[in-house]
Amino acid sequence: MQDEEKTKEHLIKELMETRQRLAQLEEREADHKKTEEALRNSEERYKKMVNAVTTYIYSVEIRDGKAVSTWHSRGCFGITGFNPEDYVSNPYLWRSMIYHDDWEIIENSIKEILKGNTVPPVEHRIIRRDGTLVWIRNTMVPYYDEKGLLTKYDGLIEDITGRKQTEEALRESEEKFRNIAQTAADAFILAEQNGDIIFWNKSAQRIFGYKEEEILGKPLTILMPEQYREAHQTGIERLHSSGETKYFGRITEMEGLRKYGNIFPIELSVSMWKVRDKKFYSGIVRDITKRKQLELELEKLATTDKLTQVFNRAKFHEVIKKELERAKRYSHSLSMIMFDIDHFKKVNDTCGHTVGDYVLQTLTQIVKESLREIDYLVRWGGEEFIIITPETNIEKAEVLAERIRKGTEKYIFDQVGAITISLGVAQLKKDDTEDTFIKRVDDAMYLAKQKGRNRVEVSV
Repeated sequence: MQDEEKTKEHLIKELMETRQRLAQLEEREADHKKTEEALRNSEERYKKMVNAVTTYIYSVEIRDGKAVSTWHSRGCFGITGFNPEDYVSNPYLWRSMIYHDDWEIIENSIKEILKGNTVPPVEHRIIRRDGTLVWIRNTMVPYYDEKGLLTKYDGLIEDITGRKQTEEALRESEEKFRNIAQTAADAFILAEQNGDIIFWNKSAQRIFGYKEEEILGKPLTILMPEQYREAHQTGIERLHSSGETKYFGRITEMEGLRKYGNIFPIELSVSMWKVRDKKFYSGIVRDITKRKQLELELEKLATTDKLTQVFNRAKFHEVIKKELERAKRYSHSLSMIMFDIDHFKKVNDTCGHTVGDYVLQTLTQIVKESLREIDYLVRWGGEEFIIITPETNIEKAEVLAERIRKGTEKYIFDQVGAITISLGVAQLKKDDTEDTFIKRVDDAMYLAKQKGRNRVEVSV
């Protein structure tokens, strides 16, 4: 029995020891896995660090003007794809990596270093191990012996590919902008925050007369008539202080000033943008001289009698409405004269309508000689005319009417001889409307006809 008990104890002890060894093995296996995981994480971090490296240092030993050995720091792999050992085994590996179009840049720098001159950092391309191009900034620091001979140079390599890509994208964008701006029919102008011009397209030169070299750096006010400059400066100051302006987001009609001093109508569209803390302004300017001329011609056609070139009946209603309101608001005098050519039907019947047209045209010129700039001469219809005389009382209007009557009476018309006119005069009363005002002056004119023609009658 004792032997059997000992055997059991021995078996239990072995079992316990086996379990302990298994636990130790499991613990070691777990530690091993943790170690492997840590190694993997470390390797991954290293790869990320290598890929993130944008600078590294190198050194080149020189003997008799030739490279005999090179050393590159561990960071070279992330930029070049080569390991430091590759450069140790081949001192001219770096030379073979330089992009062929950039060789002259490097050669010139080396020549200057050999002469003992300081060289600035150079930017050039290299070919990575995988064949892709990388832009780098290469800063070289030379060392010389007591005889002034180059013995080595250290360098700093920076990966500037991202910057170069950004610069290229900006160049392409600027080129597109310039191509669009230079072919635009409108003037395209850019200015700095202080108002100095920094871009000027061909249409701006055509419209304003300044060449690009004449205008760049000049203030925008050089393109404005004097009366706009103070308001422009005030607007710029308000924009800087409050960020508010009435010109952004809208098209404004105003006037521009050409190089040789003549003022012309323009259409202006303005915008602003920021680059960091700096503000810039762009303006699109359209010369609307021809459009304004056309508008004036169209307005003239709409408001002018085609035969006599004086105002027509439509223009009369526009003017009399404004003058009635103004006279009543400010208690100013307003008078009207209506006149008619005596026996005009005989002229047409005897001499023909061509001569009749000539008489109407000539008569309007005679009448205009007696009028002021603020007076309006209107062809009312046929041979009837109305004169609107602002700021004029009945006495002065009667004097004017008599002067016109006498001027017409003494004029000798071709193929017709002398003609006469009958005139009625009326001054606006407080209770007058447009219709009653016209009726009173019309009644006065017909009274002149009834009293024998070639005379002036006044409505009281």
